[in-house]
Amino acid sequence: MMGVVYEARDTALNRTIALKTINLTCVTVPADRDEFERRFAAEAHIAGRLSHPGIVVVHDVGRDPTDGLLFIAFERLPGDNLAALMERGKHLPWRESLEIVRQVAEALQHAHDQGVIHRDIKPANIMLLPSGQPKVMDFGIAKLQSAHLTAAGQLFGTPLFMSPEQALSQRVDGRTDIFSLGSVAYTLLTGRQAFEAESVIRILGRVVHQDPAPPSTLDPALPADADYLIARTLAKSPDDRYREARHLAEDIEDVLAARPPRHRAGWVPPPPTLAPEGEPTLVAEVGPAAYLPTITVGPARASGEAAPPLPSALRPGPRGRAHPLPPRTQALLLALCLALAGLVWSRGSPSPSSLPVPSTAAALPAPSVLPATLEPAPVPAPARVVVDFEYPLESGTLRLWLDGEELLVESVKGAITKNLVLFQLAGGVRTEVLDVSAGRHRFRVEVRWSDQRRTQEIAGRFLPGETYRLEIRLGRLRKDLSLRWTR
Repeated sequence: MMGVVYEARDTALNRTIALKTINLTCVTVPADRDEFERRFAAEAHIAGRLSHPGIVVVHDVGRDPTDGLLFIAFERLPGDNLAALMERGKHLPWRESLEIVRQVAEALQHAHDQGVIHRDIKPANIMLLPSGQPKVMDFGIAKLQSAHLTAAGQLFGTPLFMSPEQALSQRVDGRTDIFSLGSVAYTLLTGRQAFEAESVIRILGRVVHQDPAPPSTLDPALPADADYLIARTLAKSPDDRYREARHLAEDIEDVLAARPPRHRAGWVPPPPTLAPEGEPTLVAEVGPAAYLPTITVGPARASGEAAPPLPSALRPGPRGRAHPLPPRTQALLLALCLALAGLVWSRGSPSPSSLPVPSTAAALPAPSVLPATLEPAPVPAPARVVVDFEYPLESGTLRLWLDGEELLVESVKGAITKNLVLFQLAGGVRTEVLDVSAGRHRFRVEVRWSDQRRTQEIAGRFLPGETYRLEIRLGRLRKDLSLRWTR
């Protein structure tokens, strides 16, 4: 919207550069245009003062004398940005992802040491060179820490990777870049955006109010300390985050070396945040009965809102004492309530699997007084798994195991899609629907063709009656096998 980037030739120094031109036609008020040009010049010079291997070099900044077009000249680099790589379906191993985040954190530390805050760290602003080295680009909305180059109330940054203080138009410092980098890290590690929603307003609401699921619940292969790294970088309050980007880089270095993170000691994770109002969530509340916990299940209440009244049979008597019950009945009720509390806790806790838990949960009615006689528990409905297998094979075999038990053996055949001079390409798609019991399970997939074999595993936790989709893909060139859960 604000301009175009060209590949250009610097005739004075005989080099190829990236030339960003700035379009001011969208700024219609003359006073606003003057302010924008002043801010553009100041921030371009801020970016030009940075010199670090992890930051793209700024060669020049100015205005074309002929048409008045503003421009910035950058070094031209081979490679692609992280957003483009992920759009093409490239999923980096977790070690490579953390190494990228570590190097970006070191580059940000250099900028912060110079008093410069980026304020728009996102995958599209991180270039990955063929060597694997990342470079931070586009300090176009950066500012000096001591300067206020943006007017109050203006929102600068990308909502999906914006910090809570940016979303609230509050004062920012280097810790806002750390939050944004944590959101990038979450996307690299899990393949999902931490605060994805269907509108900008809901995205900003999640940025400010809601914590994403720990990465290990989406990919059990991640190390346990990945949850710590993400939780600390994505803390809502800047005081709960890393104080400096170098501390994040050092903790990642320790995790990659299988050492305890050196900056973890003394850090207390903030309490988890609830979903914003209007997003259903289930909570378990223990009532204040003197002798027996009562469990109420329903949507979370606002702070200070009164709890629902106790069932009449559990209210205190005239003298402030609970109505007595026989000891055997008390023991039975206590055991049943504790079992119900455990069930509610397991439903409300983050899922320790790579499956997404459905975002909307129906509120359950508050339980009435439990009877003294037990009814047989209903058998939960099975979950349904839709298996989509896409393969570039003329023929082969698909095998699927559930918790070590073979569920499926299917021969697959592909149709010729292209007839080239030297070889033919074949491919096909196979869909199977399976019913599995509710709970946590592990799938193992094997694909065989000719004398080749590929095997992968993926785990998940299934809710009764829900439908999940397992996407199985076999690459066309390297024949890599990949598994992922999709909606």
